[in-house]
Amino acid sequence: MEKAEVGKYKLICFTSRGREVMEKISKALKCEGERFVMNSLIAGTSERPLEEMDKAQSLKEWTSSVFKTGNILIFIGACGIAVRAIAPFVSDKTTDPGVLVVDENARFVIPILSGHLGGAVDEAYKIARLLGAQAVMTTATDVRREFAVDVFARDNDLVISDMKKAKDFTARLLETGSGSFYIDNEFRKEIITGKKPDNIAFSKESFDIYISPCVFRGNALSLIPRSIVIGMGCRRGKSSEDLIFFAWKCLNRLGIDKRAVKALVSADIKSQEQGLIETAEAFGAEFKTFSEEILMAQQGDFHGSEFVKETVGVDNVCERSVMAYGCTRLILSKVSENGMTFAAGVLPKELTWR
Repeated sequence: MEKAEVGKYKLICFTSRGREVMEKISKALKCEGERFVMNSLIAGTSERPLEEMDKAQSLKEWTSSVFKTGNILIFIGACGIAVRAIAPFVSDKTTDPGVLVVDENARFVIPILSGHLGGAVDEAYKIARLLGAQAVMTTATDVRREFAVDVFARDNDLVISDMKKAKDFTARLLETGSGSFYIDNEFRKEIITGKKPDNIAFSKESFDIYISPCVFRGNALSLIPRSIVIGMGCRRGKSSEDLIFFAWKCLNRLGIDKRAVKALVSADIKSQEQGLIETAEAFGAEFKTFSEEILMAQQGDFHGSEFVKETVGVDNVCERSVMAYGCTRLILSKVSENGMTFAAGVLPKELTWR
């Protein structure tokens, strides 16, 4: 039993023939630009008996250590081995890694877990191409070449509001051959649709999918674009509890779903402000700061303050930083409360369909 690691790819094999396939995949991935991390035996060298190698690190221990979101696990051997290895760790399709099985003759590449959200389907096609093998698909939408809502969400940085509704939508699409969507009118200028499948229609009256950064309480599946940027400034040492509550209150005022927050932005002088850093983490958002020069170069009608300019170097932090990130417009201008400021903007987003 041996392993290799090339960037996000974690490979394991069980025989000398499997090792040849593993080496071929590893070399091909490195040629594709993946960062080589290591290529080592679980124990000793290939001449040592398999039972001695098993003692160094069990298959279960290896699987546990690499079974993380963002990884691609590649088992070179029988599907049964892979299934038994991952079974104790399978939890949720939104967080499980993509898992592939490659046979020892390098003829077939089979995605067996997290085909869409985990990327196993796309990776199966990639590994098959590198090996000159056949990617074997079993997912209904892939077999029929139908629109896959989870792939659509993943590719466009959309949050699926309800996985059960996503599953129900897919079932209806496979049954009827058609579906419909609607884009929140308030964000129609920012959310642009590219060429969509012929069987997915835009509809204002009755729709299966609702696309908006706002909270949606209807029966349709809500897809939430991560397109909202919040700008914040604060007095030094402000607690994350105060900042998070303030941000939530402002977003609730707008009706924005908290999962739509893409980034929390501020001025460079606040780059080490722990409260802001923890607030960004609470939203699962990027934390980014900008220099005085970049902030002051932003064009627009901002709510400036001479006091802020004297202390921070710019007349407005929250609004200018939102626009510096790339937003097309502010959806909430500066709000101040107890030593904190908040503004929000929206990023343009062009949806691609497949």
